[in-house]
Amino acid sequence: MRKTHNKRVVLIRVIIFLIVSVLLIWGFLEWRVTPVIRSMAAVQGKSFAVSAINKAAAEVLEETGITETAKVSTSADGMLRSLTTDTAAANLLKHNITLRAEEYISDLRHKQMNIPLGMIIGGELIGAVGPDIPVYITLSGTTDSDFEETFESGGVNQTVHKLSLKIKTDIRILTPSGTISETVSTSVLLGETVIIGSVPLVSK
Repeated sequence: MRKTHNKRVVLIRVIIFLIVSVLLIWGFLEWRVTPVIRSMAAVQGKSFAVSAINKAAAEVLEETGITETAKVSTSADGMLRSLTTDTAAANLLKHNITLRAEEYISDLRHKQMNIPLGMIIGGELIGAVGPDIPVYITLSGTTDSDFEETFESGGVNQTVHKLSLKIKTDIRILTPSGTISETVSTSVLLGETVIIGSVPLVSK
């Protein structure tokens, strides 16, 4: 009977040890692994989105062949009178780039990122050490855009007029540890015009 009792005590201790070990491991994962995964997924997700937007803009600009989005008009004596934005061309670029960017971002399904085990354990010296742990992230979101017009000094008696498209994307990153919401903003240069002389009246 005593041997049977001892076996039961040992078994109970083993079970308690296993339960405590599992809880400790789970606690470690929640404390260390989850924040690392969420942080890296947010950075990588934003990088994916910016790359998708830039790719969409480059393709649309090449396909449309639009290189000028503004026209400078002068008076009879050669003085600058106004700077007129080519609204049709600018709106065409805005529409096509926004749609293409949304399409490319929606295609970002199950993107894989690898996290070195050393980065999860911690420490700068072992940050890139160890086998990679694959993590899959899924992006989805909505895209909005608006024009941004600036004047910059281009040298002596010169001003550079730039028309850019500011694109903002609210993305949701779905990771194994939950959903992350991020806002990605970037600007795409649509055209620039070098103005010789004083800055003219801007019209659209």
